[in-house]
Amino acid sequence: MSKKEIILILILGLIAISRLLFFIPKAPEFDNLVGKEVKFEGQIVEDPDIRLNSQQLKVKILGKKDHLLVSTNRAMVYKYGDIIIVEGKLSKPENFITAQGKEFNYVKYLANQDIYFLFKYPQIKILSRDNGNPIFSLLYKIKNSFVKSINNVIDLPESSLASGLVLGLRGGFDEEMRNNLIETGTIHIVALSGYNVSIVAEGVMKFLGRIFSQGASTVLGIITVFLFVIMTGAEATAIRAGIMATIMLVGRITGRKYLAGRALVIAALLMISYDPRVITDMSFQLSFIAATGVLFLTPKIFKWFSFLPLQLGIREMTASTMAATIFVLPLILYSTGVLSLVSILVNFLILLFIPWAMLFVFLAGLLGFISKAIALPFGFLAYTILHYILSVINTFGSFSLASVSIQSFPISITIILYLVLAWWVFIKKEKEKPAPTKVGAGNPFSPKL
Repeated sequence: MSKKEIILILILGLIAISRLLFFIPKAPEFDNLVGKEVKFEGQIVEDPDIRLNSQQLKVKILGKKDHLLVSTNRAMVYKYGDIIIVEGKLSKPENFITAQGKEFNYVKYLANQDIYFLFKYPQIKILSRDNGNPIFSLLYKIKNSFVKSINNVIDLPESSLASGLVLGLRGGFDEEMRNNLIETGTIHIVALSGYNVSIVAEGVMKFLGRIFSQGASTVLGIITVFLFVIMTGAEATAIRAGIMATIMLVGRITGRKYLAGRALVIAALLMISYDPRVITDMSFQLSFIAATGVLFLTPKIFKWFSFLPLQLGIREMTASTMAATIFVLPLILYSTGVLSLVSILVNFLILLFIPWAMLFVFLAGLLGFISKAIALPFGFLAYTILHYILSVINTFGSFSLASVSIQSFPISITIILYLVLAWWVFIKKEKEKPAPTKVGAGNPFSPKL
């Protein structure tokens, strides 16, 4: 590591500390109002989070910097930018125990979004609409149109999984589906991360690479990442995932994975220096860890899948997905407290199909803007793959011995597991004697000169 990089890391570290101490918003002084009937006038500042039987609105109190989370039913349509009056009983968030017996720190989760107080099913009156930033209004409109486009060509419950895979949306999942994802160790596939985004972009690149040059297809892949971020409404999680995906793509295409690794670390530090709380965000953690796994572990396990064909990038995508799965596993264990006994088998059965499902879902949603008839073939392919993935997850998730609950998976063991992975990837490789190969010939991970 050069002196310039060390100086940059130190500067970013100081910025992160100063922002954490002096610039992170504090909880508003509403404690004396908790449990009382109150009225606030505010503006919806994010796209509503639509669930199966409810929706959640992030509301900024007019004239203040404070935010509230408002839970309400789906009877009324609310939009980003709406000015509303909320009247009801104010409450504070509380941590809760998940179905797996793990305590979820809901207070910190909301505090990271500057939310400290709640309204549960209050009276809401819309005063005016279309008051938000016109750029964000357009982005959210595109996002919702994209989801609608997916739903037009893919039926439930497969469309819910489609939105989860491509957009990280879980609002369409019922409790049984959520539990099955956790029980089978596959919850990571519906977390919006850099790896999820890169799967779509890389699939587009491989497809277009048969028509255009590598340079042109790489540029088009990066444009796909940009489009993806727009499709998700350009929210913070999507932007972070887009940055991670771009670094990952450039590193893998050029073969300069170690330079990409440095860029990945610097990008992560930039995000942390902007908002230090992001380090506790699950999406950020998955993006960084999955990207690291894809860049550095994939070449080591590529030979495991020699029985798969190289055509259409099947072997490479399988190795990449397995690398990401292995790297995020300790984090999943720590965050969910579930040791899945069927995780390896289930991931092996579905991991080959996830990239194709994501690619076909993305194409179906994108082409749906043009014509439903054009999108239908891709929607059918996506539906078929998604149906298979759901069948595998639900079948194994229903087994009584599918998993073992660990109410408190120690952070110490999580760190040890990542140290073992680091040793395997970064140290053990020095003792190996790779077979000589011709540079650029048949090895997707060899440096491109």
